[in-house]
Amino acid sequence: MAENNNRLQYLLNQYANSKSSYAEETELFMLLNNTNNDKAESVLMEILEQTAPMPDENRRKKLLEKVFGHSLSAANKSGAKLRKMKPFPWRRITAAASVILMIGAASYFLFFNRTAKKVDIAKNAVAPQDVKAPAANRAMIALANGQKVYLDSTANGKLIQQKGVEIVKLADGKIAYNGTATELVYNTLTNPRGSRAIDMTLADGSRVWLNAGSSLTYPIAFVGNQRKVSITGEAYFEVAHNAAKPFIVNKNDINTEVLGTHFDVNAYDDEADTKITLLEGSVKVYNDKNSIFIKPGQQAVINKNAGLSVNKNVDTEEVMAWKNGKFIFNSASIESIMRQVSKWYDVEVVYNGRASKETFSGVVSRNSNISDVIRIIEEGGVKCKIEGKDLIVTE
Repeated sequence: MAENNNRLQYLLNQYANSKSSYAEETELFMLLNNTNNDKAESVLMEILEQTAPMPDENRRKKLLEKVFGHSLSAANKSGAKLRKMKPFPWRRITAAASVILMIGAASYFLFFNRTAKKVDIAKNAVAPQDVKAPAANRAMIALANGQKVYLDSTANGKLIQQKGVEIVKLADGKIAYNGTATELVYNTLTNPRGSRAIDMTLADGSRVWLNAGSSLTYPIAFVGNQRKVSITGEAYFEVAHNAAKPFIVNKNDINTEVLGTHFDVNAYDDEADTKITLLEGSVKVYNDKNSIFIKPGQQAVINKNAGLSVNKNVDTEEVMAWKNGKFIFNSASIESIMRQVSKWYDVEVVYNGRASKETFSGVVSRNSNISDVIRIIEEGGVKCKIEGKDLIVTE
């Protein structure tokens, strides 16, 4: 028993500090699933005091009440002793505290804005049907000559050569373009719904991560005085700096221009707004009518009716959750959640009646089965069921 406690403490500590491997996370969730809540809370409290002290007593109380989903007196009964602690970085405490809400849920938690709830999945019935999270990437490259290369069925190594440029599939599944060309030749990378994100390095050294349900059209090598690509869906870019050749991401009449920076473009057709979020560097966003510049931590929002605007209060962790293997919801509507779920699990969402007006906040691992997501959402009064490839949402 002591050995299990030591192992649990080690795994919690790794996870709290974002150091755990995929294998360690899997082991952690299995241990938590077989550990009573009091014990896990006690271990977490020890870790919090050792690695992520609280700024003051009031914030500690609020955290306990919100995360553990019960009153302070209940927290005390569970063995969560309150002591004054030193200032700490907030993200670390959030990461560590989120682990506890995974108890009984294997790999996720959600809490509702109206009331924080603790979920015991062991008491829920097993879903009659389920959809697993994508296990692999199923992306496809459409070459300029019409040939299609399906990446999940090709061996690692050189895939093809076009106009002096090699397309290589690396051992970790990434795609890389190597070489130069004298004419613009375009390929299109398509990452379907129900597929893990694909990581590609363009010929100029820029890297692109493409989310499920997305596509990117790009030249095999950049020729001329600019580097221009076109997107549908969502992609994260780490652009190689080149002051003489700006990098432009196009979606319909919207252009995002950079010289070298890190940013995310969310341009799904089923979203009301196109959003460009900057993580570092500088970005210019423009269309035929006007233009705006955004700084790191800001987001350009393009609405068909309202035009261009800047959101200066962006949760970049929420924006980048898809790339980091998570769903992160911050006061999200059920429609917003379901749009993400439908692309990741490749299901059709059907609303049987009016959609709930409740909003949700929390974190869900993208390695979870869809039934796990359904169970936790149902804690907020939203009823869901799977019928084949349809996710039916009722009240």
